[in-house]
Amino acid sequence: MNAWEVVVNMVKSQGVEFIFGLGDTDLLLYAEKVPGLMPITVRYEGSAPFMAAAYSRLTGKPGVCSGSPGPGVANLVPGVLEAYSGCVPLVVICPTISQKTEGMGEFQECDQLGMMKPITKWSARVPLTERVPWFVNRAFSVAINGQPGPVYLEIPYDVGGHHDQVEIEQPKYTAAKRIPNAGAPELIAEAVELLLNTDRVVAVAGSGTVYARASAEFREFIELLGIPFLTTPGGRGILSEDHPLSLGLCGLYRTKVGKKIYSDASLIVSIGSRNESFQTHQFKDFPAGAKFIQIDISAFEIGRVWTPDVGIVGDAKIVLRQLVDAIKTKVGTGRNFKEMPEIKQIVKAKKEFEAEVEAECMAESTLISAKRIVHDLNKVFDKNTILVNENGSQDCWSYFFPYYKVKNGSGCVPVAEQTCMGMGVVGAIAAKLTKPEKNVVCVSGDGAFQMYMKELPTAAQYNVGCTWVVLNNSALGWVKSSQIDKVGWDTATFKIQPDFVKWAEACKCYGRRIERSSEIRSALKEALKANQEGIPAVLDFVTGIDMSHFERSK
Repeated sequence: MNAWEVVVNMVKSQGVEFIFGLGDTDLLLYAEKVPGLMPITVRYEGSAPFMAAAYSRLTGKPGVCSGSPGPGVANLVPGVLEAYSGCVPLVVICPTISQKTEGMGEFQECDQLGMMKPITKWSARVPLTERVPWFVNRAFSVAINGQPGPVYLEIPYDVGGHHDQVEIEQPKYTAAKRIPNAGAPELIAEAVELLLNTDRVVAVAGSGTVYARASAEFREFIELLGIPFLTTPGGRGILSEDHPLSLGLCGLYRTKVGKKIYSDASLIVSIGSRNESFQTHQFKDFPAGAKFIQIDISAFEIGRVWTPDVGIVGDAKIVLRQLVDAIKTKVGTGRNFKEMPEIKQIVKAKKEFEAEVEAECMAESTLISAKRIVHDLNKVFDKNTILVNENGSQDCWSYFFPYYKVKNGSGCVPVAEQTCMGMGVVGAIAAKLTKPEKNVVCVSGDGAFQMYMKELPTAAQYNVGCTWVVLNNSALGWVKSSQIDKVGWDTATFKIQPDFVKWAEACKCYGRRIERSSEIRSALKEALKANQEGIPAVLDFVTGIDMSHFERSK
């Protein structure tokens, strides 16, 4: 077999359904021949790793993407960096120039390995054709084991057979195995003693709980002891935010009730979170005098920010099961958490806060408020919806509970701590390809949307019925706010703004501009109807700039 035929069949053997990239890379060219493996041709290589990351988030499998040599690989860097930041398993397989002419000024010659090494778990070049199977298997194993992350693999033309035909013996196609590890028994025992002998325990679930597929174990853990919980953006969706014990997001995105319960905690249990800057208010957001249990797949992360009283290295799913079993041996099945007085108080406080938010969002104003749009979106799209987040001043309202709640049957694809603008815009396309039975919506500012709205034709080409809610304040809100605060002027207001509706229609998508609050819900319903017919939808909402969400979280 040709070496690239071996590669694509090995990719398929991992259970991967899609490969993202431009159609001229060898990986996508040969994928056309493999049933059950669909190459998705994007308009811009930079979209490919973002799409692959969204696919990985929703399936737990490694996302796969590719770029052509030189500038193609360089265009992948922001998306791979975001995946590295978010511990997202990607396998990036790219061609490179022939080793026979390396150093002679070959077409598109550059140090691709040098670009990728700082932002991947492992980067390697396949030196010989017969070693292709080993390197591909190794790439998938490294991506999914331990702390997940992106892996870069390059195959020179003389190894893959770009001009000269090379043959390789067909290998056995077997999927790389994820090898999760358990927590040390003595540390599990210490954690259980702390949990059973401390009042006011609060749990924080990070992306490690999602990638470990630990939803059932996490639910049993918090319900067994009646532990209220927050999530990082990456941990969002581990349980429905309608759950009585849910307090929304932590750190920069916390709101009234979650802030109070977290601040009063005597013990914090962090599960699968690196406790990074946005998740901790620049590392300052820890309750005074509280104890700390930290659970993470990577020993490197233990004590990185706060020194734990008990630090457990292990897979979130397995460690949570160990904790639950150990707790049950001491207290049985525990009490019904819904009958606990302190939980009843939390539920009451949440209901009161939701009523406040409802009144706040429905208040009349000259401009449509972003929080009103997000609140109405949550009601119209409701359950069975995947929210794909962006990074902007106004779309942050979609992070804030209960303005938007990730409900039963729903999910979330967040940006990581690098917050690359545009990740959510293209991630929504991959999310709908991956989960066609779900509603998919991306809440984006107009700045991020303009960075990647070039992929609307891609969505239309593949009949991807997702919706972009564009919160259009005709500015780069973050930049404008920062400039005004620091120097008293801004260069971030857009004096020329494209017509998003005409752009959507030119790309064979549904488009509508909304300027009055009374039109919000009807527009959302029309978009949802278009989606159900396989038509992508762009809703251009005219908004102002409202940064009050961050004042509340301080």
